[in-house]
Amino acid sequence: MGQRKWTVGVDFGGTNIKVGVVDGQGKVAGEAVLSTRDHATPSAFAEGLDEAIDQLADRLGLTREGLCGAGIGAPGLIDVRRGLVYRLVNVPGGWPNVPLARLLEQRLRCPCAVDNDVNVVALGEWRFGAGRGTLNSVYITLGTGVGGGLVINGQLFRGITGSAGEIGHMAISLDGPRCACGRRGCLEAFVGTAALLRNARHAGQSGGRILARLTRQHRGRLTPELISQAAQAGDQAAIRIWQEFGRDLGLALANVVHLLSPERIVIGGGISRAWPLFAPSLMTTIRQEAFEVPANACHIVRAKLGDRAGIIGGAVLVWEQQRRIDD
Repeated sequence: MGQRKWTVGVDFGGTNIKVGVVDGQGKVAGEAVLSTRDHATPSAFAEGLDEAIDQLADRLGLTREGLCGAGIGAPGLIDVRRGLVYRLVNVPGGWPNVPLARLLEQRLRCPCAVDNDVNVVALGEWRFGAGRGTLNSVYITLGTGVGGGLVINGQLFRGITGSAGEIGHMAISLDGPRCACGRRGCLEAFVGTAALLRNARHAGQSGGRILARLTRQHRGRLTPELISQAAQAGDQAAIRIWQEFGRDLGLALANVVHLLSPERIVIGGGISRAWPLFAPSLMTTIRQEAFEVPANACHIVRAKLGDRAGIIGGAVLVWEQQRRIDD
């Protein structure tokens, strides 16, 4: 493959760090996985990433001279302009005020860009996934937390502090359950994993027989997947959980439609695998609560890039940074 230009995308998670080589069409040519625990300091992360890139280059027949940049999606608040990590969540030490982009550029000897992990996935889905072809799209990730990324007029919108898109902390009920952030009634307190499991435990105790049986078979370890299995098997309590999940998410997305009138809302994250179970009530709620014209113009779809979205988005982050420099 010689001197052909290539880009590295990095999905920095609390458990694993996924590294991939991405071509110009958004295809991942090769991947490596590092343990976050084993690379829990900035210097160890930079060293491990450097070694992983060398190994990928050797495997794919690439040269380091062809590496045009590395883009990193990290779980926390980032100053993108300065490449500065204010603080990371679920990473030992938190890395307060670490100039990560500069540190990586010194080690990797190529341009590096760093942004919040959900923003990076939003970029990937916009450029090569379910948001492709739009100027305005919103990405929502459903998992332990609920995050969001906004692409407006073909550019990632970060706001003045870099924290725009925190859809999970949009309040949908001022007297609702307490969120992990300390406030009450956040969307995340209704549709995050903790809320989903709380509702399922209550359902299992009050008539959800299939759900209760599946939970016992898994030694009391309840997961979103088990709630899905119970609903698919006809457990009415589990079915109601997903219907209420779709309703609560739909209320928040109706607000997004009113505020931004996007062409597309893309829904990803682990819980999105239950799409067939909550999508009907989600769509019904948006039709009922959002103004007809912007609601009809906005398509709600599932994400397409799966577990590689962060890697692909990391490459797009580098290209977008270079485009701004060239402009």
